[in-house]
Amino acid sequence: MNISGKRGLSVRFYQYGGLLLFSIWLLLGSLWAQGKKEEVCPITDYVVSSEVLGELAAGREEGDLLEQKEAGLYLNGYHVPLEKEKKLFYISQPAEAGEWRGDLKPYGAELYVSEDEYLAKLPQAIGEGHIFKALLCTKDRYQEIGIVLTGMPVVDIETEREETQEYPIEDIDNYVFNSETRYYGDITVFQSGNSALPGKEGEVKGEYQILRRKVCYHERGQNSALFGKKSYAVKLLDQKEKGISEPLFGMQRSADWKLLAMYSDPNKLRDKVSMDLWEEIAKGEERFNERGPEMEYCEVILDGQYMGLYGMMLPVDENTLELGEQDVLYKVLDWYMPEEADIQASVDQNYEVCYPVRVRYPKKEDVPVGKLWEPVREYFTCKYWRMDFNAYSEITCTENLADYYIFIQAVSGFDNYLKNTYILAKKVDGTPEWKMLTIPWDLNYTFGNCYDYDADKNYTAFNSDTSVNYVEPVLEQLFRSSFNGEAEILKARWEKYRAGTLSTEHIIDLLQENMDYLCNTGAFRRDTEKWEDAGNSADLTEVKAYVEGRMEYLDGYFGNF
Repeated sequence: MNISGKRGLSVRFYQYGGLLLFSIWLLLGSLWAQGKKEEVCPITDYVVSSEVLGELAAGREEGDLLEQKEAGLYLNGYHVPLEKEKKLFYISQPAEAGEWRGDLKPYGAELYVSEDEYLAKLPQAIGEGHIFKALLCTKDRYQEIGIVLTGMPVVDIETEREETQEYPIEDIDNYVFNSETRYYGDITVFQSGNSALPGKEGEVKGEYQILRRKVCYHERGQNSALFGKKSYAVKLLDQKEKGISEPLFGMQRSADWKLLAMYSDPNKLRDKVSMDLWEEIAKGEERFNERGPEMEYCEVILDGQYMGLYGMMLPVDENTLELGEQDVLYKVLDWYMPEEADIQASVDQNYEVCYPVRVRYPKKEDVPVGKLWEPVREYFTCKYWRMDFNAYSEITCTENLADYYIFIQAVSGFDNYLKNTYILAKKVDGTPEWKMLTIPWDLNYTFGNCYDYDADKNYTAFNSDTSVNYVEPVLEQLFRSSFNGEAEILKARWEKYRAGTLSTEHIIDLLQENMDYLCNTGAFRRDTEKWEDAGNSADLTEVKAYVEGRMEYLDGYFGNF
């Protein structure tokens, strides 16, 4: 059969000819991609001798090219984060790879980097925080700059404007919690190596990943207000300033993120290790979702000021917990619980807040306020107001309570055994009932650290007593009374976790692995120099000894149930 209208060209010709052309197209595309990869410019492409660098400066007038934004550096087409005062550019590179990633290009001037022995040993340069000296040169002017390579992702935030929103008292949740000054601008996230940052389909793993979005941010946290190094709530926005979800550093997609300053923790790893341990516990449970917050490290530059080491945290919300329309999520902020009359007052006034409890999901626009408070009223009734352990056991998920009990004791959650928790009311299918689950957050006061009003600098003290019980008395009484076999469930889960997730060796390994990462990336050194009053320390001797003593104590504690 001939479909061409011309003799001698069969269907088979078109089939194989088309395949041949497609193969040639793929080959050319591959060669183009390889050529493109070879065009990537590493820092070594700009190296000159120190003598040449001196001659370049001698023949030109020194000028502030950076202040006037006439010149600077691009990495893969994005402005490299700049610490303006020190004229220092921060470039994220893989700490252990030993090879450059990303296309480094100057704009507005020529770049010249002084010869340096550290160029041949990038991992060492990263770990020691070595600064490469360089010049940006125009025809008649030059600018001295420094380039530091960090083994950690870099988050660069540029503020364009600020707004203070005033809310009416009727909108009590926003009135109390969201009246802070909001800052709007742009956020750029730089990460070398494998990443969950969105990229083109088929993108090669290991290539440089950069994400730029509009952003709204504000200060957060009670302790943060006391320190120069603030924590922030961050919302990613699209060009129309509407929330847009993105996956950062391998975590789940979200528009809402938290930047934790970790100022009160001298070791800068308690939040991270605690969250990782809870994540291991949560992932091992298939019957219910008790997923908590997640966090990855980064360094932050805000409006040209180096802010230091931060934790980019994915908070707990309806998406992480996969909540349905009839589920309710509460956030507990403080030590005490409201009275029954307080809850009723919030219902009567159409409030989503009854301090210290906030309804975080769903919104009252979607569900009547009375319905939102119904699960927690039943929960508080049997747990606090008219204590009934059988009812308390029925309305909660015993396995989840056991997990929370064990976890808070294991990490010594000074700030978590009554407050800093999420309470999830999960609707039981086909019934008018809920099951209440408890999930931790804000885990900086752990592994012996506790809040101390009289402590110098960061309001943190270390309590070496490994026999302190960090557990709400009513929770302990439930398991000790064991009306429905709670003690057996607790002991079984303790033994399970002690054999893996909560083994002494595993906890200590996590602590050391995180400290090694903080040091090998150079970030811990820079944060320590930036925030001298924080009392940073890379020495984990005291913490490791505490973990050993604590877990030995808990073996006896849980063994006696």
